[in-house]
Amino acid sequence: MFSSCTLLLRRDGPRHLKHLSTTTRLPADLPLSHPTFLVWASNTSLGKTLVSAGLAASSLLSKSHSRPRKFLYLKPVQTGFPSDSDSSFVYRKLSSLSLRRNSLFPLFSSNHVLRASVPAANAVLGQGIAENGECGFRNLGWYEERRFEGERASAAASELVCKTLYAWRDAVSPHLAAQRENAVVEDAAVLRELLRCLRVESEGGGDEKKEMDVFCVVETAGGIASPGPSGSLQCDLYRYVITYLFIVFISFSFVAHNR
Repeated sequence: MFSSCTLLLRRDGPRHLKHLSTTTRLPADLPLSHPTFLVWASNTSLGKTLVSAGLAASSLLSKSHSRPRKFLYLKPVQTGFPSDSDSSFVYRKLSSLSLRRNSLFPLFSSNHVLRASVPAANAVLGQGIAENGECGFRNLGWYEERRFEGERASAAASELVCKTLYAWRDAVSPHLAAQRENAVVEDAAVLRELLRCLRVESEGGGDEKKEMDVFCVVETAGGIASPGPSGSLQCDLYRYVITYLFIVFISFSFVAHNR
């Protein structure tokens, strides 16, 4: 178990104390039978979602595979929802590519947003949802799906499964959105839901799905040292799963040239 710490923030005026959430160590039940990649970046808006979509396209639309495949894209933390949704972007991009590139196997694509803050849920549903003082989240259950035929129309379909676990409306850092919308989620809850989705989707169901090759991508929010919803750094939030996952880190360098 990681010990809690106290961060002293000094600004103009009085000092502010912020207690960072602890990251609870969970049971080692992360499925290891399929490759899972954790996508990081040195900051926001550097192309994490584009990389994720590219990995999905390479995995699902290539004609070099001899059997259907499954690609799981998970976005544990999403702000700016619903106008900005990375799982929706991957879903729409693969749908667009599938229409232009006829794959070998049929493709079944889905996008699912599990939980959203009350303001985010209201933005999606267009109706007034009363806030609950005990919990600022609602089980949104927002879902969309499409099916695309492949060259082998009668064959089993490949699958693209996109999921957003927690979403907030304001397009700001997750800890700020959580505070503003009264929807703070602890690190342990995020990790439990992440592990549950990885386990359920990786294990599959039925003989055909159990034989499918599964490729998993977990995309973080913002930079590697950006605060998560509870206020702890994301490198601490995902510290437990980092031990078991492959890491993809995206960084850009800017060089000035004098003429």
